[in-house]
Amino acid sequence: MNDTTTPKTIEIDIHADGVCCNGGDGALGHPKVWYSFNDNSNSAQCSYCDRIFTKKT
Repeated sequence: MNDTTTPKTIEIDIHADGVCCNGGDGALGHPKVWYSFNDNSNSAQCSYCDRIFTKKT
C-alpha cells in the first residue's frame, strides 16, 4: 500500500539554480511552475503537488 500523504522527494544537481515542476502526470499534472534556489536554501517544495526538490550533496 502506498502512503499518498508523503510528498515525493526528487534529487537534482548540486549546481542547479532552479527547477520546474508540472506534476509529472502528463494531462493529469498541473501547470508548469518554476522555483529558484537562493544562497540559503538547497530545497524547494511545489505549491501544487507538494513534491520536494533537493540538491544532491
